[in-house]
Amino acid sequence: MTLLPSQKLTIGEFFVSLAAGLMLYLLPNDAKNQFESEGVCIGFVFLVSLVIVTVMFFIIKRYEAVGTSLMTLSSLCLINLPVSVVGGIISRGSEYWPELTEYSIICMFILWTVPFLFAVTIRLLTNDSADTNDSRRSFIRFMSLSMGSLLIIYGIVLILKMIIPVAPNMQGNREIYPIPFIHIGECLKGSENGTVLQIIWNGLIFAPLTFYLSVLIPRFKIRHGIILGVILGVAIEGLQFLFNTDTAYIDDIILYIIGAVLGVCIKYAFNGLRSLISNGKDNCMMSLEYIPVPKKDRGEAKVIED
Repeated sequence: MTLLPSQKLTIGEFFVSLAAGLMLYLLPNDAKNQFESEGVCIGFVFLVSLVIVTVMFFIIKRYEAVGTSLMTLSSLCLINLPVSVVGGIISRGSEYWPELTEYSIICMFILWTVPFLFAVTIRLLTNDSADTNDSRRSFIRFMSLSMGSLLIIYGIVLILKMIIPVAPNMQGNREIYPIPFIHIGECLKGSENGTVLQIIWNGLIFAPLTFYLSVLIPRFKIRHGIILGVILGVAIEGLQFLFNTDTAYIDDIILYIIGAVLGVCIKYAFNGLRSLISNGKDNCMMSLEYIPVPKKDRGEAKVIED
């Protein structure tokens, strides 16, 4: 990987990016204070986050400003975790662990996805005249920051939703459902054993992880996503059976694998779209590796640096 020149945001641009990240962080609570319906709150968070990122980007016009905002958002979420635990110990005693609601998870997903997709869309639609070495460096710095932010948010969600709240119960009967697609059908019907949201959760839970790995490791392919989905899926269901925390379903493993493959496919989809739009001149957009802009001179392809 080629090291990039040490180009940084100016102090003013840096503080504008920090302010944008702070506004994104405060959005879910602001929405809750203004609206009663969670659906309206989610729509408000989506629209306002898009406005914040759009205004900031067209003021600064650099991709890493968006990445700095995302890193600010995730850092504040990470700082809030121990603060919430300490506050819970003081106010609630033994029931101190902060609860991560569905609304919080959806908002965290939106607040990372909207800025990320905004910057990626701008990069996708970049024409030849605007596709410079400097813009590519700027986008790679954005990718580095946004991937770090994704890892922090993803880790927080996993810890609060899948690891900490589960209390082992070594007593009682353990159940395994080895027949595929039965549990998925029950969830689609809205039975007491599960809901559609559970299908979505299991189907997407490993997509951020494999997307992150595929961007970080260029050789990470779909087959690696399948292998990782199988290993993690079997491990999770096995632990649920061992500690009697939930029923073990073969369907859950299938959904884990689908999500793991989806994460890798998202990277390939972005790269394919960029390659199509750029007529094959830029087919590795979703990567942390710097590839200079190819430029033709006297009929021969040459690579130049700005």
